[in-house]
Amino acid sequence: MDKISSSYFIPRGDNREAQHFKRVRIMPLYSFPHFTDFNYMITEHHNRYFLHLDLDAFYAQVEQRDNPNLRGKPVGVGASTDGKGIIMSASYEARRVGIDSVMSAYEALKICPTLVCLPCCGPKYETILNNIFNIISDYVPQKCIEKYSIDECFVDLTGAGRNFSETEAISKEIKERIKTSENLTVSMGLSYNKTYAKLGTKFNKPDGFTRLEKSDREKIFPLPAKSIWGIGTRIDRRLRLLKIKTIGDLANAHPAVLKKEFGINGIVFRKMARGEDTSEIFRKQRPEKSFSHQHTLDKPVYDTGDVVSEIRRIAEYLCRKMRSKKLVGKKLILTIRYENLLYDFAESNMQEHTNDDRIVVNTAMNLFKKLFPPQKTIRARMFGMCVTDLYTDPGSYNLELYASRTPMPFHALDALKEKYGEGIIRLGLDKY
Repeated sequence: MDKISSSYFIPRGDNREAQHFKRVRIMPLYSFPHFTDFNYMITEHHNRYFLHLDLDAFYAQVEQRDNPNLRGKPVGVGASTDGKGIIMSASYEARRVGIDSVMSAYEALKICPTLVCLPCCGPKYETILNNIFNIISDYVPQKCIEKYSIDECFVDLTGAGRNFSETEAISKEIKERIKTSENLTVSMGLSYNKTYAKLGTKFNKPDGFTRLEKSDREKIFPLPAKSIWGIGTRIDRRLRLLKIKTIGDLANAHPAVLKKEFGINGIVFRKMARGEDTSEIFRKQRPEKSFSHQHTLDKPVYDTGDVVSEIRRIAEYLCRKMRSKKLVGKKLILTIRYENLLYDFAESNMQEHTNDDRIVVNTAMNLFKKLFPPQKTIRARMFGMCVTDLYTDPGSYNLELYASRTPMPFHALDALKEKYGEGIIRLGLDKY
């Protein structure tokens, strides 16, 4: 007989730490508004306009845009044709035959042998996203934009329009500009709270637009409960054991029943279903403590030239990210994962806090010499790098009085890379 999770709760006699651990394990809090994000001074938002944008099958759509031969074919991005890796983005043609994101390439190719598997091109996608966010920034300030994921964001249009008609016109103008500028389709949802805006995006995909006002709740209530932001398969299964199948059932459920089963998050689910999501645009407030980046290669490498190229690419990417945040770092960690899944790493402090490509690349190459070198029999599969001990850039290229290094126009180089991609320009560095 199936039991709900409250049947397994730790007895009250056990320590609070154990109870807290069990709650966190059962109900993670990273994919939807936290209880503390809500504004309890109001029951629901009034005269607020939130837009949710979702780029349709983003990676796959970009690849189909750039290669007309892929249009109309099932495409999976993030995997290799030899069955390794996972599908990070599947085209709608692939989704129709049962392929979805986070599915292994091996499993996807079994379902659809004609699936076209392509590697990710991070710099290209990043450049496109920057262009799209620049378009949105023409209508609202940065503080009104929440980057929820790689291909989704929320926009607070309250200050840009006085009513739904005006904010809808602005939303459609943004949509048209993205189509004209990047030749990509985007689905949009516009509503008076973030939860309903995200639901609206799902109503008419791909390339759709849905406006949900307070009077449209009856359109939402018949939808499955798992349509709510943050309710996945397992939580939906537990809701069904409570006879809760639709959003309407969830909205009308007794709060005490939900709180007993899910803790305080049950109340959050109920408020979201009722249109009482009073959360605001979330802006990350905590200071950065480190920057890291890692890349798993489609084909393992052992040649020194290939290794140097990958280490240099990652180092330049991290330096660009630090400069964009006006930060400098001192400690560098280099990690390599080999074909046999074993890891090796080395770390070192640079002579000074810096975000200079030349210093970071040289330090990374010195660290590489300390590691087990990739060989023909044991090739390298993944490279990773992390910069820690960060603090705000004082604004000078060099604090040494008699240094011979020539300052480089990094910000000009960064602007070119942000607009045209990483490969547009590179520094000439020492031969390794």
